[in-house]
Amino acid sequence: MTNPFVVTINRQFGSGGREIGKRLAKTLDIAYLDKELLSLAAQKSGISEKAFEKADEKPERSYLYTLSTTAYGNFTVPFSYPDVLTNDRLFAIQADVIRKEAAEKNCVIIGRCADDILSDHPCHISLFIHAPFEVRQKRIMELYHLNMKQAKDLIAKTDKTRESYYHFYTNHKWDDLLNYDLSVDSSILGYDDTAELLVTFIRKKAKLK
Repeated sequence: MTNPFVVTINRQFGSGGREIGKRLAKTLDIAYLDKELLSLAAQKSGISEKAFEKADEKPERSYLYTLSTTAYGNFTVPFSYPDVLTNDRLFAIQADVIRKEAAEKNCVIIGRCADDILSDHPCHISLFIHAPFEVRQKRIMELYHLNMKQAKDLIAKTDKTRESYYHFYTNHKWDDLLNYDLSVDSSILGYDDTAELLVTFIRKKAKLK
């Protein structure tokens, strides 16, 4: 295949980014990579998939972890602390898998700093899915059977974790819309129509027939 294209999606928790990503992949008939990346990284490295799941889009909270630099591939870490090296290694392995998959096939990739990892990809479309807090709160309450406060706390915690993880590995602000080709409020059109809108955008940018 010549010049495969890749769509990367970052998303606010509860905005439906995963669901929209699945719709894009189905409509465009391309691969969908989310948790699948963890399995691929485990297969590549021989490291337990549970290790990747534990670190998935979560920065290490210890003070020692913050001693390393922000640019992946150029780590300056205290070699006497294996916990730091393990987290960095897991990210590096996953980044290699993301590059390999994006080089070999058309695909949609959810989160995991893929937009930054693939910044030099020849045909990369980066998207950010967001929605008003109240809309996301209602959805999370229904999805996880939580009360209003529990949903509010979970949204705040999850978004903060994703933001911290993204900033640590990219040195960019996760929700800075200038970092993306297109950002969309999924509450305006709903998941199906938002996906339809994005398919049109992707076809134009990727020069698909």
